[in-house]
Amino acid sequence: MKRFSDQNYYEILEVSYRATWGEIQKAYELAKKTYGTDSIASYSLFDQDDRELIFKKIELAYQTLIDQEKRRKYDEDLAKTVDEVAQNIAAAQEAPAAPPPEEALSGEITGKILKGLRERQGISLQEIADRTRINITYLCCIEEDNFRALPAEVYLRSYIHQYAQMLHWDSKKVLEGYFKVYQRWQKEKAPPT
Repeated sequence: MKRFSDQNYYEILEVSYRATWGEIQKAYELAKKTYGTDSIASYSLFDQDDRELIFKKIELAYQTLIDQEKRRKYDEDLAKTVDEVAQNIAAAQEAPAAPPPEEALSGEITGKILKGLRERQGISLQEIADRTRINITYLCCIEEDNFRALPAEVYLRSYIHQYAQMLHWDSKKVLEGYFKVYQRWQKEKAPPT
């Protein structure tokens, strides 16, 4: 799954491109419950500004897909984008992905570094989520260094380990490097004694 900000309207509402009016309506209602101001589930994962931004995007997706003319225009624009992406993917598949250089996995490793190396190998975050069964939200939070939204450290260690293994990296180096950054953040957020 892509980052929320990169998702198209169908992905945001989690409906197929052939979704009926009723399916779109149902998906919208579910999204409102999940990301609305009264949602306990999203409250623990996102701050107020993020929830508002997500909800606005859900609202825009719904308003576009529920209106026949807006949806037709949106689908045309989306088809053009998909064709461009398909051409880029085909070009990228011609060259085999190289493993990350050893120096990239030494020292501190941020989520941004992980994301860059993963993208260089041509592996999607959704593929990692599907194979490891790690919630895509947590994978996004790892790559965005959104430490507040990450699970308990014991789970995070397991997620980083699986992430590294999935990409055929030295999981020990990745864990050490990522946790240098994570533990520094923990110290900075801890109240002074």
